Amino acid sequence: MHQQHTDPVAEVKRMQRCMNDLVGVLALPAVWSVSEPSRILDTFLDALMEMLDLDFLYAHVQADSREAPVDALRTAPRFEICQSRDEIMLALKQCFEEVPHTWHERVCRHLGGQEISVFPIRMGIEGELGLIIAGSQRLGFPEQPESLVLHVAANQLAIGLQHALRLYEQKRVASELDLRVAERTKELAETNKKLQLQVGLLQRLPVVAWTLQPDGTPDFVNQVWLEYSGQTFAFVCSYPEAWMTAVHPDDREAASRIFWEGVRAGRPFAIETRFRAQDGTYRWHLNRAVVIRDAEGKVLKFVGTSTDIDDRKRAEDELRRSEARYRVVVETASDAVVSIDASGTIILANPAMKRIFRHAPEELIGKPLTVLMPEAMRKLHEAGSKRYLENGTKHLNWQGTEVTALRADGEEFPAEISFGEMTSGEQKILTGFIRDISEKKSAEEELRKTQAELSRMMRVMTIGQLTASIAHEVSQPLSGIIMNASTCLRMLKSDPPNIDGAQETALRTIRDGNRASEVITRLRTLFSKRQIDVEPLDLNEAAREVISLLSGELQRNKVILKQELYDNLPTVNGDRIQLQQVILNLLRNASDAMSSIEDRPRQMVLRTEREGEHVRLSVQDSGVGFTREVADQMFESFYTTKSDGMGVGLSVSRSIIEANHGRLWATANDGPGATFAFSIPCEYRPALQERPSEVVSIEPLAAE
Repeated sequence: MHQQHTDPVAEVKRMQRCMNDLVGVLALPAVWSVSEPSRILDTFLDALMEMLDLDFLYAHVQADSREAPVDALRTAPRFEICQSRDEIMLALKQCFEEVPHTWHERVCRHLGGQEISVFPIRMGIEGELGLIIAGSQRLGFPEQPESLVLHVAANQLAIGLQHALRLYEQKRVASELDLRVAERTKELAETNKKLQLQVGLLQRLPVVAWTLQPDGTPDFVNQVWLEYSGQTFAFVCSYPEAWMTAVHPDDREAASRIFWEGVRAGRPFAIETRFRAQDGTYRWHLNRAVVIRDAEGKVLKFVGTSTDIDDRKRAEDELRRSEARYRVVVETASDAVVSIDASGTIILANPAMKRIFRHAPEELIGKPLTVLMPEAMRKLHEAGSKRYLENGTKHLNWQGTEVTALRADGEEFPAEISFGEMTSGEQKILTGFIRDISEKKSAEEELRKTQAELSRMMRVMTIGQLTASIAHEVSQPLSGIIMNASTCLRMLKSDPPNIDGAQETALRTIRDGNRASEVITRLRTLFSKRQIDVEPLDLNEAAREVISLLSGELQRNKVILKQELYDNLPTVNGDRIQLQQVILNLLRNASDAMSSIEDRPRQMVLRTEREGEHVRLSVQDSGVGFTREVADQMFESFYTTKSDGMGVGLSVSRSIIEANHGRLWATANDGPGATFAFSIPCEYRPALQERPSEVVSIEPLAAE
């Protein structure tokens, strides 16, 4: 530590120096007048370190209550040799946490193993501005002059900091005020811009906008009205009813009455009236006004709009006319018309309900639709309706579906229904047309019987044409029977008798006899008159029987018949004889179509194949074919291209196929000829392994 000075001369110099230091300290505020708190603190520490020749000077300043305290440290070079700056700062902070206001003015502290005198000085009345700690290794530090200088310096620092804080606060407040003024100015500018935009929009809105004074005199109307009516702003605002000069004469009295009732009562009003445009035409407008009042309820203004509703009025008129036409159609419809809501309750029934269901229409209103159904259908309908409302799944086709209906007297009858859905608001309304098809069903049954009879007659008419073929089929087994019988007799008469040979020829005789019997049986069945007998049948087998019946005729006509029969073909449900009749008709038509062909082989292909859940049979020829015009007519009754034809074969054949739930059609080949085919549903059975189609050819006989 430094030694104490006892020399009077040195003491006088020290006192003079103290006076100089006090003058320097008192002059510091002049330097700080425009400085920031951090700059004041730095200047203070540097000046005091130099004045008092301190080993260190530490300041802990609470410059602003809104900000964290500031710590600053100055050390002499000789002191830093013994202690690092960070260690000194840490030691001082630890000392600071020991409640500095309880320290004595001279306190000896150990800093890094060194003895040092520490002199703390609080700033502010309660020390609220912070703390200054001066340290020196000199004995007796601080002396009275040094203590005086430190206290005066601390007071000056406190005054300077407070003054700087006040200036800083004034600048901050001024800055915030400037910022607030700028923001408010910007807000006002934006508000003004928005107001100008709103005024511009108000002038160009696609509706007329206007305001009225409490006495009903207009004081504003936008440009849309002025351009529409041709009136001037001054004229509109000249008196309360000026705008009414544009009202249609027929509407003026009612418009004036509603207007004045609203103005005098100070309540909102609405007027529907026709306004005249500049071109003299009138259009409907809806005028609505609301009332703006002050805090005491006094009317300040009426604010209103006029909207063009001419298109809506025309649509409403058209809707009324449409509803009138709809009522006429519904009331005069020959079919029963019924409307139901989502719960299935009848909300409309036309007069035809009385004739068809024998219910008075007014009696059905409010009742469930199930009163028109047999008991067996009601639960099915209710379940289907519930499912439809939940997920939109229909339980039956809504267009042209045949159902069984129930009359009021309990009689059931066939009906055809067609329903449509309409949504009104959030409510679903279903409207249906119900047609009594009892007479139609009776006529269809009669037609079916007539077609069946016509089909039988057509089969009978072909007897003459098939006689030669049958004779040929029968003559072959008869010739075989005679020849085998003669051979058998010769073998029995031989010596010794050839018993084995005779037995073999006898077996051949029996075989030929059975064959002849089968030919006769098929002939009798084909031309018998009986009802349709639906049974599972093999279409390949039925086709083979027909081919066997026609083989002689085809050979004589020099027709090469190629059979491409699909193996493991699924069975179908149908009338065997009628389907064979269709196949016979298609084969004979194909043969006739090739009768005049001489420049190419008369080749015919009979093909069967599976087509999904259907079985298809087609007959392809290489004949003369047909034109597009003929294609549209060939299945009509009594239409034929043959000189000796009746025009009923294809018509009856189509009826037979459709009766078996199938389809019959014809297509022109890419080359010569045409292909006729029909497809009918197959009977369900487990899938079999597919095998190639069986191909068989029938060659023509040699020319006779």
